[in-house]
Amino acid sequence: MLSLAMLLAAYQGPTIETLDELAKKKDYQSLAKFSTGDGHEFRVFRGGSYQVGSLGWSAKALKADGIGDFVVFTTPLTSEDIGELLFQRVGNKLQYIDESEKDGLRIRYQDLHVHFNIEAKTTSILDKVTVEITPNSKAFHLLRFSPCYQVSSITDGTNSVPFHQSGGIVMIPKQAAGTMNLWVTYKGTVNLPNYAGSIQPGLATLTNDYWYPMANRMPCRYRISVVPPGPDYTVVAQGDYKGKESGVKAPGEIFEMNLPSVYWSLTVLQTKHVQEKIDGRTLQMWSPRVDEERMKLQPALYAPILKLYNEKFSPFPFQSYGALDSPVYGGGALEAYSYATYGGGLPAEDAHEPSHTWWGGILPNTYLHSFWNESFADWSDGFYHREVPIGNNDERRKMFQTVSTPDAEYKEATLMNSGVASGTAGGALGYGKGALVLAMLEQLVGTENLLKCEQEWIRTHPVGEPAEWEEFEAVTLKTLPQFSLKSFFDDWFRRPGWASFVVENGRVEGNEVTLKFAWTGPRFRMPLDVWLEDSSGNRIVKTVDTKDITSANTIKISAPKFNPVRVYVDPYHRALRDGADPRVGSIDETLSGLHVNRDPKHPEYLTAMAQASQSKTLDGSFIIGHPDTMPEMKPLLARAGFVVKGNQLTYDGTTIDLTKGAALAVVEMGGGKRCVIGLGVTKMRPSLGMARVGLVDELGRALRGKVGFPLNATATVLTKS
Repeated sequence: MLSLAMLLAAYQGPTIETLDELAKKKDYQSLAKFSTGDGHEFRVFRGGSYQVGSLGWSAKALKADGIGDFVVFTTPLTSEDIGELLFQRVGNKLQYIDESEKDGLRIRYQDLHVHFNIEAKTTSILDKVTVEITPNSKAFHLLRFSPCYQVSSITDGTNSVPFHQSGGIVMIPKQAAGTMNLWVTYKGTVNLPNYAGSIQPGLATLTNDYWYPMANRMPCRYRISVVPPGPDYTVVAQGDYKGKESGVKAPGEIFEMNLPSVYWSLTVLQTKHVQEKIDGRTLQMWSPRVDEERMKLQPALYAPILKLYNEKFSPFPFQSYGALDSPVYGGGALEAYSYATYGGGLPAEDAHEPSHTWWGGILPNTYLHSFWNESFADWSDGFYHREVPIGNNDERRKMFQTVSTPDAEYKEATLMNSGVASGTAGGALGYGKGALVLAMLEQLVGTENLLKCEQEWIRTHPVGEPAEWEEFEAVTLKTLPQFSLKSFFDDWFRRPGWASFVVENGRVEGNEVTLKFAWTGPRFRMPLDVWLEDSSGNRIVKTVDTKDITSANTIKISAPKFNPVRVYVDPYHRALRDGADPRVGSIDETLSGLHVNRDPKHPEYLTAMAQASQSKTLDGSFIIGHPDTMPEMKPLLARAGFVVKGNQLTYDGTTIDLTKGAALAVVEMGGGKRCVIGLGVTKMRPSLGMARVGLVDELGRALRGKVGFPLNATATVLTKS
């Protein structure tokens, strides 16, 4: 039964009280009935991509004389997510004004002066905003902030500009076409630690907040002058540092951000700071809580990441790059293109956030249409681990190959239409499916060809304009016409879901293997690894393209001078399809649940992985020690293929110094018994991906590694024709 308020709303339009009540209840289905459209704009009430809405929604009126009657649905915001939904009343309905809907105002440059009051937890900002006004049918222009910021005045330098603010929406009347400056004065109480901005003794951060005016989330350049709250505060801001202001009573620290960007970070804090110049750029870390010796590892970890991206994508555009450890950031990290803010976990060999300098920085993303840049950042992390010239790259490519696992939310939207309004599905598709699809594209066309497309996209993209999946598609189709990739993009970017198939049977005729597929649901174009195995267990690897599957659902594979008796299709699950993840008996997989059996003579070994000893047994233990002081390790080392002489360990022709590196292996002891062995000194936890035997350097980075064949791989027995 409808309430009286709902019945009245059906005739007169909903009151602000009714809308506020429904907003507080997050009753998006009832709110959708008031929309002039299909109500999809209220789906975000189910949950934002980055938890927007978790602190509650409310509805506020915004009435602008001579312009119209509006409603703002507002919630505390966090960066890259959506909120501040704006509607105009039209009769008894609400007409949605999408954030990407242009109203003729484009911000081109900002010059901000920022002050903090630590005790009051406030920031005060004066911003000279250079805007370009173009003819538009709307009677207003919009600026958007997080709702904790309240504008006190807007002028054109001489005269006041009237404005109306509700929540984080600021509306001004339509301005004359041309370029003009708006001086915007505003202030905010910043107190959302572990969610958005936060000010507390020793630290003030506006990071992860909309603390600057935005219009349609279009990128722009800016200059910022930040007055530190005290002489012992350090300013960490985007862009290049330009020194202190001169000739003013309260000089600020100046940074220039000449890379047009959408998302801005700023923190001032009492902190320790380390830096090192490597490959011509300054690499640094700030932290109020991490030991300074540990902090010194971060530049060394960043150096090969930035070197690889600089060489493979395009030149790095800043003088420096760094990591800021923020106790109030919360979980995860946020890119700022010349640095990144982390909620913990540093130092780290993080290749995701630095890649955002290219994917989100040089090529900006609004997040309004998709999370494409998160897909490229996740792909880049895998690319770095496979291709960085540290150790054996052929082995690295196996150790850090992509495993593709479906997620139910991949069915909620398509990659090309999955922005922040999609809620949690947008994040799942961006961080998940998009990266997996890029890995399949890399497998299909080859790493160098994919890099050519990325380089060309960066080279040809208009500076300061947002980028989208569609632009990457156009560049790829033009750069690699020989692969006829339109069908790949149609299947994976314009359709939701993933592939589902089984291999019904296989047969051998002469030098050819014929496989028959059965599809459950639509067919997807993708590469598939096919492992052919003979009666002696020898294998050869082929890669097929499912576009070559015939109308009879068969595909032929050439296998000259080989007599296969069984076949494994995509045993490592690199294709995004139904099926269980491969179990390869890796070190990390096996370590789960093991007790530690530590050699008391070598407490320095692998301290980043385990501390105190918990077991004296071998079976089912993680055994850490040296054979000279722990003789029971000798046969285990031999089974792993390790030869140890003093502090030298040799594996398959590679020798490491155990005082500056480590070795680990899963060892089968017979009778179903197994253990993991490890020895050596590292400053970081070893990173060996899918390997069951491996060597790492002092920073825990993989040098060598061997990956086992999947224990749960399904074989198709081949018949003779």
